[in-house]
Amino acid sequence: SSVLSSEEISSVQTSTQLFNGMTVKARSAAREVIATYSVDDIFIELIIQLPSNYPLGSITVESGKRVGVAVQQWRNWMLQLSTYLTHQNGSIMEGLSLWKNNVDK
Repeated sequence: SSVLSSEEISSVQTSTQLFNGMTVKARSAAREVIATYSVDDIFIELIIQLPSNYPLGSITVESGKRVGVAVQQWRNWMLQLSTYLTHQNGSIMEGLSLWKNNVDK
């Protein structure tokens, strides 16, 4: 589990995929990825945490700051992202791309 989680975090750190207006930071010691999306003066933050028994345990998707987004819309985005990461075997970077596309809409 520790090898798989460190590989997933390192794939985020070494990713060459760039997002317009979004920064992605990976912290391997905490097994988490923090994505910050900014539009004008509004910042939206997303925290993805890998469990200690990854991939058997569920990935936790939490919201940091979510200024200017309706609660129901935010819940839908979180549910879609956590479902994608947990049940569709998607990578974190692919999940962040999906989340960013939803926010852009």
